[in-house]
This record gives sequence, structure tokens and C-alpha cells, in this order.
Amino acid sequence: MPLAIIQPTAAHTATVIFAHGLGDEGESWRAVISGDYDYRKPGELTIPAHLPHVKWIFPDAPEQAVTANFGTRMSSWFDISNLPLQPGQYLKKEFEDDESVKNGVQIIDDLVQAEVKDGIPESRIIVGGFSQGGALALVAGLGGKDWRTKSFGDENKLAGVVVLSGWMPLRERFKSRISPHAKSMPVLWGHGTADAVIYYKVGEVSVELLQDQLGIVKHTADDQLGAPGINFRSYERMGHASCKKEMEDLVTFLGSVIPQQQTPNL
Repeated sequence: MPLAIIQPTAAHTATVIFAHGLGDEGESWRAVISGDYDYRKPGELTIPAHLPHVKWIFPDAPEQAVTANFGTRMSSWFDISNLPLQPGQYLKKEFEDDESVKNGVQIIDDLVQAEVKDGIPESRIIVGGFSQGGALALVAGLGGKDWRTKSFGDENKLAGVVVLSGWMPLRERFKSRISPHAKSMPVLWGHGTADAVIYYKVGEVSVELLQDQLGIVKHTADDQLGAPGINFRSYERMGHASCKKEMEDLVTFLGSVIPQQQTPNL
């Protein structure tokens, strides 16, 4: 599978696996995270410089027909029958194909297990994503053995989940398939109030469903990033994109849940 990677510059003690959105590729998010798009002030550190111990993996989704785009083949983690996602539609039916969601989760799960094999414990691995990739990360991060069949997810716990401009897919089946660790999982959920692809309200409703139906704690914007539960962060006037403040929140979250570890003296 094609991968874009940012290698750590210090001892490798944690990994972030980040899934791109529909029709995109991993290289796009490698560029965002590495600071190729110059939004920084002179002397300001890049995200990888803030987290030198972290390896970043940005996989490419397989090409497949996407019903929402009239069956056009494109990079996609799973098939979806409707876009944009608006709150009224979201609450009426499921738009995601169950089997292809499972296939997407297995891609992420294989990457998790490859990192574990290389010596990074699952408790030091984050799964995240943007838009469709964020929806996939939510399933991969909170899902139990019905989804994470390669790692027997009920017995393992990731360090946390990052959902940027995403939603809860397969909402009518989600509750029956979650991991026993779901309630204690730290989740950063960022969403722009001007998102016209995955509407902001869809993100809000998704978090409310996770709170009401699954008992997952929803934190306020003033609460510390990295605590168990979902910290939902709104970004005013941001569309279906990311912004500097969201990236700053991402660094804070990752620094909390996968802090740099001191190398023991030998």
C-alpha cells in the first residue's frame, strides 16, 4: 500500500496513523503536518518538531466506486451513497456501506499491528483522519472485535482518536460493535462551523449520539485536551478544511496522550 511517512527525529516511541478524505491521498496530509504550507511565523516550530518522537503514517485509500459520485472510481476508504452530509438526512438513514467500512478498518488495523510488531505498543498509537478518514478513524479507534478483527480490539486499547471534520458512520450499528475501552478513549473532534460538506451540525449530532447512546463523556471547550471522552472543538468560519488553531489543538492533544518518553540510561 502506498504510504507517505514523516519519520521521527528523536527516539521513536509513538505513532500517528492518519487517514485522508475522499478522493485525496496521504501525501496531502503529510504536507499539511510537515509544514509545507507556510502558515508559521519565523522561528515557529513545525508539528513534527513539537513531537520529535512521533512517526506519522499517511496511507492512501484504495480506489473504488463511490455511489455518491455516480459510481466514479476514486480513492475512498468505504462507499458512501450521499454527499454532502446534512443533519436532516443523517438522522433518517445510513449512507455508508457496512462491508466496505470493515475493509477500511482492516487497512488501519494492519498498520497498527505493523507498528506493534516493530515495538510500539498499541497504547502509544493514535488513529486519526479528516472527513471520511475521520469517520474511519472513529470506527477503528472505538470499534471492538467485530471491526478490528486482526488485533482483537476488545483486548487492546489505542492511545486516542482524532476526528477532523468527520462524523459517526453506521450510527444504528455503532453501539453494538464498540470496544469495552470506548468510554475511556481520549478523542479530539474538530469541526468548522462553516463546513458545507460534512455539516457542522452532523458533527455535533454525532457527538451527542455517542454521549447519549454510548455514555461517552463530552467535554467542554474549556476542559483539558487528552482526558478520556470526546473534546469537541469548534472553529468559527472554518469550512471543510483545517486551520492553524486546529493544528495547535492537535499538537496539545498528542502531547497529552502520547508525550515524549525519556530514554532510560543504560
